[in-house]
Amino acid sequence: MTAGLSTVGPRDWRGFLRRNAGWLLFVLLPTALVTLYYGLVAADLYASEARFVIRSPSKPQIGGIGSLLQGGPVGVSHDDVYTVHDYLLSRDALRALSEREDLRAVFGRPEADFIARYPNLVYDTSFEDLFLYYGHRVEAVFDSTTGITTLTVKAFRAEDAQRLARHLLELGEALVNQLNERARASAVRDAEAQVAQAESRVSEVQTQLLSYRTRERLLDPGKSSASVVDSQARTQAELNGTRARLAQIERTAPESPVRRELATRIDILARQVEEQRSRLAGTGDSLAPKISEYNQLVLRQDFAERALTSALASLETARSEARRQQVYLERVVEPNLPDRALFPKRLSSILIVFVSCFILYTIGALLLAGVREHAQT
Repeated sequence: MTAGLSTVGPRDWRGFLRRNAGWLLFVLLPTALVTLYYGLVAADLYASEARFVIRSPSKPQIGGIGSLLQGGPVGVSHDDVYTVHDYLLSRDALRALSEREDLRAVFGRPEADFIARYPNLVYDTSFEDLFLYYGHRVEAVFDSTTGITTLTVKAFRAEDAQRLARHLLELGEALVNQLNERARASAVRDAEAQVAQAESRVSEVQTQLLSYRTRERLLDPGKSSASVVDSQARTQAELNGTRARLAQIERTAPESPVRRELATRIDILARQVEEQRSRLAGTGDSLAPKISEYNQLVLRQDFAERALTSALASLETARSEARRQQVYLERVVEPNLPDRALFPKRLSSILIVFVSCFILYTIGALLLAGVREHAQT
């Protein structure tokens, strides 16, 4: 009986192995190795989660959980969300985090297995490999429906995961504050430049006005012309009165000695009137072109002063807006301290490996059978 089993058994096993070598090699063996790893070797990973939103006070908004009850990301600044999201997963964030924590020690805890710890067979001690490893331990997912970003940090110790998540939130807040400061500085700087330009224009016009008054020896040509007009009016009135008296004397007493005196007086007054007219609107040194130039300077001064007033108002508005925080990070959920390991997903990982290998093996077997059948025909 024993001799029969020893004779038949090995041949049956060899036949079974030959018939199923591919399935055993490409499906069963990888699944068995993965099962051994996740069942006996794989270290536990603790995940700490935090949730936050990026808000802008320029948009209508309500606080924290209330925005979720309203069913939409009220006041959420999506551009800044993606900025913070990309930063948290960037090399800059890794460098800043490395200054706060010894990441090589955190990711190389004694609890970690030889495959999952850092460094390992895949990742060496270089910064670039640390960055690649960091990408497998830190995840940031943005939900466009609620506007909430979920930050997940995995580590071999629960307190390590929570502490790293807190540091990353602080780094995200620091980035938002930095963006705010840059925006404030830019807005105030532009407003200050406009004020400086307006002040320069006012100073330039005032200098031109002073030079004009010094050159022409006139404070206000308009007032000077008004006095000349008044004087001309009085002289013209006196001239008209003198002519009337002369006309009356010529009718009543043509031989009167006063007649010659009045005629002389009329000539003098007529010359004065003509001189006054020439001073107002004649050629050469008349007041008309001086008044035109003066009015242009005054108009330019008025425009420059109004521009300065407007620029000062804009500067005050910019400073007022700068005192407000334009964008801010609001924490919805603080990083938690996990009390049990959620990773790795042992059963699901084993199942995924088995199904994947089985599908690939089946596809390969079908392709090979098709090639053989084609070769036989």
